[in-house]
Amino acid sequence: MTTPVPSLSPPPVPVRPDRRRDRPRWPALVLIGAGLGLVPWLFVLAFGLPATAVAAHWSTAWAGFDGLEALSLITTGALLGRRDPRGCLAAAATAPLPVVDAWFDVVTATPGGDRATAVAMAVFPELPLAITCAVLAIRTFPRRDPGAILPRSA
Repeated sequence: MTTPVPSLSPPPVPVRPDRRRDRPRWPALVLIGAGLGLVPWLFVLAFGLPATAVAAHWSTAWAGFDGLEALSLITTGALLGRRDPRGCLAAAATAPLPVVDAWFDVVTATPGGDRATAVAMAVFPELPLAITCAVLAIRTFPRRDPGAILPRSA
């Protein structure tokens, strides 16, 4: 009688279906659109902010920050659109930028119409964009199946 020889190959690893293919593309398109929509706003900031501001390079500071925000939104949207796993990192880095933008817009606005506009911009495009990026960062974070981790070989 022969005894069976134990197999030297590792046990089969359960494979999780790739859920990235099932994700909708609209969040990526919205982020890219929002980033591209900021580009004309950069010119408004660069040439339209008052010259009497206390800061020496007021318009440069705002145009530079909103440029960073636009680039971050476009990068996040492009990575998510390609289903690149690094999209979660870009979304996480992008999420605080609209919050900072909203904060400084509101606190530096003069009372009256300027402040009302700043609050309206914070409530509608900026804070929802920040929340969207934060949610996307969490939802697109790559997860490993605990059973899929192979033991280390010697």
